[in-house]
Amino acid sequence: MPEAAPRDLAAALGAAPSAATVPVLPALRTVVPGGGLRPGSVVGLDGPGAASLGLALVAGVSRHGGEDGEGGWCGVVGVPGFGVVAAAGMGAEPERLLLVDDPGDRWPDVVAALCEAVELVLLCPPERPGAAAVRRLSALARRHGCVLTLTGAFAREWPGVRLRLHVEDAAWDGLADGHGRLTGRRVQVVAEGRDAPGAGRRAALWLPAPDGAVRPDEAVRPPLELVPGAVADGAPVHPPRGLRPVRAAVGERAGERIEEGIA
Repeated sequence: MPEAAPRDLAAALGAAPSAATVPVLPALRTVVPGGGLRPGSVVGLDGPGAASLGLALVAGVSRHGGEDGEGGWCGVVGVPGFGVVAAAGMGAEPERLLLVDDPGDRWPDVVAALCEAVELVLLCPPERPGAAAVRRLSALARRHGCVLTLTGAFAREWPGVRLRLHVEDAAWDGLADGHGRLTGRRVQVVAEGRDAPGAGRRAALWLPAPDGAVRPDEAVRPPLELVPGAVADGAPVHPPRGLRPVRAAVGERAGERIEEGIA
């Protein structure tokens, strides 16, 4: 039996959810606003990388969630192709996953029951969601602090989504000139929406790395920032020992440069 269990009946019947965020994998904390998912929120997964993002979110909750931080519970509804082995490679605990491959016409009832018992539900709506189902399930998620995560063709039809995650610039490693074996994928994970205002947030990650995990792509250097003062004017941050920084001035005529020597 797993150490953690779904929230008990008392909690489901009215106990206020914790103010803490719903955890994500460490590699995703820089791109998700606040370092975790807001309890009771609705998150959308878009684009070709949505399946991998869903696996990663499930892995983060089942590994780091729960009241004791030793693992929470997740429900996966309407995703018969959900890769349990791949999720386990990212850190998920399979014994804390509740899978409903084909919920049928009563899928809103299935999701409603799970919202009362787990920390995250990954849902692929089988049809365009009606207004009544959206209001009911969004309200239940807020009441019980469950993150409702949407994927699939109708994910963008759900109103009230404040955070959307998608993948850009995906590149697989392991292929040479028409042959080889896929070993890992480098991506840019992008967070957008009202919970990630402005230009959004992004992080360069392995999704997955060659060992199946999710980790930062350390080969990508962060963008340079201008430093006030002499550095912004062209001087190096750390001049070589014994050397005086070279200062350059541009004359009135294009290309004319007056340079000081090096001591």
